[in-house]
Amino acid sequence: MKQNVFGKTGLIKFVLPMMALLLTSLFLFACGGGRKTTAGREGGQDVDIDSLLEGGEQATQPSAADDETEVLKLLGIVPENKTEEAKPQEAAAPAAAPANLNAEVERLQRELQSKDQQISSLRADVSEKDRRLQALQAELESAQRRSVAPSTRIAGDYAQRYAQARDLYEQKRYNDAIAVFAALLAQDDRNSLADNCQYWIGECYYGLGNFVQSAAEFQKVLAFSRSDKLDDAHLKLGLCYLRTGDRARARSELEQLLAIYPNSEYVEKARRYLSRM
Repeated sequence: MKQNVFGKTGLIKFVLPMMALLLTSLFLFACGGGRKTTAGREGGQDVDIDSLLEGGEQATQPSAADDETEVLKLLGIVPENKTEEAKPQEAAAPAAAPANLNAEVERLQRELQSKDQQISSLRADVSEKDRRLQALQAELESAQRRSVAPSTRIAGDYAQRYAQARDLYEQKRYNDAIAVFAALLAQDDRNSLADNCQYWIGECYYGLGNFVQSAAEFQKVLAFSRSDKLDDAHLKLGLCYLRTGDRARARSELEQLLAIYPNSEYVEKARRYLSRM
């Protein structure tokens, strides 16, 4: 293709000077014929034909480069030097800066979208872990309820039966009450109501008038070191010993009550009994 362009260019370079020479000759011939008429009309004014010819030739003769360009354009061929000259202009175009900015904006938008996706993924992960944690907590609570339920039922049953035994005592059904209290002690002697059961067994025997057995049962209450019935037991032991005629042991129990439990509600009663011995 390049060889064809150069061939046509050479042809044009050969033809154009010939055409220019032909046109110049025709022009000179026309000017020579018209010079006489013009001179007669203008009163013989002298005209510099050589200068006119030189100026006209310069004015009318197109440059070889322009003619070549025009012919190439007519032939549909763009000269290579024109293409090469256009490239620097295109490179220097101010549109490059906005293009770079657009690329940077697009990059930042992609990064933002990526971060949003990461955040969404993390939120989903946290949500899933929270759901699993709640499920585990629910299972743990259920297991705890299952493990605590039997002991709770037993404790509730223990308290209910203790209340029934107390009712029997208030009804003066001492033997029935003793049977229930004793059964509760056999079931669980570490229950929080176990010391009370033991105390009320002593009260039942006291109500039956069996003071010896009553004293023995009250003595067992003292084995419950954290019982809230210890001062009660000391008072009742003193009364049991008074009933059986053992004043010395009765005095000893009442004095222990005053010494160990000075703030007991039975202090005044113990002092009154001691004053009468």
